[in-house]
Amino acid sequence: MNIIEAKNIHRKFGKGDLEVHILKGIDMTVRQGEFVAIMGKSGAGKSTLMYQLSVLDEPTDGEILIDETDVVGMNEKERTEFRLNTLGYVFQDYALVPDLSARENVMMPLLMRGIDWETASRTADQSLDAVGLECKYENLPAMLSGGEQQRVAIARAIAGKPKILFADEPTANLDSVSGKQIIELIAQLHTEGQTIVMVTHEPEYTHHCERIIHLEDGMITAQEET
Repeated sequence: MNIIEAKNIHRKFGKGDLEVHILKGIDMTVRQGEFVAIMGKSGAGKSTLMYQLSVLDEPTDGEILIDETDVVGMNEKERTEFRLNTLGYVFQDYALVPDLSARENVMMPLLMRGIDWETASRTADQSLDAVGLECKYENLPAMLSGGEQQRVAIARAIAGKPKILFADEPTANLDSVSGKQIIELIAQLHTEGQTIVMVTHEPEYTHHCERIIHLEDGMITAQEET
């Protein structure tokens, strides 16, 4: 079963002579439970494609179905609710709130979904345990290493049991050892059934993926099963 179906996706920015055509007719699917990597050089359109698929942006043209829901044309409230209840995100810059503890950062999207404080706190601790941060519940981001901050971001992403986890260059700001650990953690989530779409430009980080989609100049140039 396909959990993502994207058809003829175009994304343009600007108007007239200043218009830039980033995505040029992307057709792709992701199967439920699949681990897919999107690869390409800088400027190929990887992150732009990720933003369309993850409902963080809207294509100029095209159709996107996620879990059989048409997400193109949703209003902002509908998009926010859909993201909160269906998708999880891991970004290269961690995107943690600096004044909140690790536990509170993980709790935040749960509370936004209307989950009570006690349940959100317990779920956050369980998620932090799952990524190996059993003793870091109260730590602020500044008290954590880059790898630990990314683990908090992953804990936050999986706490709500998303149907799809999107990871945009999750190792970009990490040293090689921490980067490898993060990829292995993401791969472990996949073995537990998590659907994952990951953007990366590092070939060595795609070994755990089932399929690699190669992007160049806003178009898919190749796809390979691993």
